[in-house]
Amino acid sequence: MMLLRRLFLALTICSVVCLAATTHQLGGLAIAQTTTQPMRAPAQVRVDLFRGLADIFSRGMDTLTDKFNRHGYNAHVYSTNGWKSAARQIAEEYSRGQRDIVVLIGHSLGADATFDIADDLDRQNIPVELIVTFDATKPRPVPKNVLHFVNFYQNNGIGKKVGPGPGFKGELINLDLTADANIRHINIDKSDRLHAYVVAKIAEIVQKDLANKVKANKPKTKSQSRR
Repeated sequence: MMLLRRLFLALTICSVVCLAATTHQLGGLAIAQTTTQPMRAPAQVRVDLFRGLADIFSRGMDTLTDKFNRHGYNAHVYSTNGWKSAARQIAEEYSRGQRDIVVLIGHSLGADATFDIADDLDRQNIPVELIVTFDATKPRPVPKNVLHFVNFYQNNGIGKKVGPGPGFKGELINLDLTADANIRHINIDKSDRLHAYVVAKIAEIVQKDLANKVKANKPKTKSQSRR
């Protein structure tokens, strides 16, 4: 009888220890998953896309809009002349404290419109996280309120290389696609390869934005606070 009691006690202790270890592991995983979740959800990333002439040749912007929305982003597509409405909405939301990550994407004349929006927001000291242009017809220097800029262009077409404007200190990427015989001005906006690049770029930027915010909000140690 004594032997059975000792055996029962040993099994009970083992069960408790094993349960505690399992709970600790699950708890650690839950904490890790929680801490790696972005502070900025995809829905807090505002993506405005702009078509080119007469909304006819830029349907790749519609396709890309659908891709963004399937990823959970807040994406809308506009005609070229809709840029003033988009700029006004961004400014109004910013003034109300709704300061989402702003991304502007355009093709042809729609790409030109992203410069108009950026310049308008720059005058109001409103930052633009990312601009992506697909063969802009009249590219201009990138204003200082833009943090990241990606320019897809072809030297043998309408597009041109983009340069920084006064005070610009962000990331500027010019991707010359002249050597790609399959890409022309009328279909550059429809390239699945370029779409995948843009989606990945936004994800990368959002993650960096998260890392910077976590670092900024991290409590300072006594040694850091004395500096």
